[in-house]
Amino acid sequence: MMKRFFTAIGVVAAAFALSFSAMSSAAAAPRVPVDMPTPVKSRIENADAVPAAAVEQRTCRARFTEGVNHRRLAEVGAAILEVIPADTWVPVSCERGSGGEYSACGLTSDYWMEVYWNGAWGYSAWSCVQDWEYTS
Repeated sequence: MMKRFFTAIGVVAAAFALSFSAMSSAAAAPRVPVDMPTPVKSRIENADAVPAAAVEQRTCRARFTEGVNHRRLAEVGAAILEVIPADTWVPVSCERGSGGEYSACGLTSDYWMEVYWNGAWGYSAWSCVQDWEYTS
């Protein structure tokens, strides 16, 4: 039941992220590329029971270097749902998405992580990601 629920959330999130990409301006000022951290294998993937073909939905988790705003949309002016404390592991999308440009944790970026925190999906600054890993 939970797998179907999270799969449905993932499909909705993907459609939402695609709508943001379609709306982004091609004439935006060039940004300095920021290297995206590569998710590390979790304890689950390090087990001997790793499937030969990756046909399952992936799930990930991340934690941030400092407290970050959990926003309704991937925009600086979007409503802040709550603040996620530093070093708190939270369920996240396995990919970063584009949104409004911001400056946080010493970087300027327009990449956001879709984050599940206290019963709600929202967005937090990708530049503040400390660790990021696959959980399934």
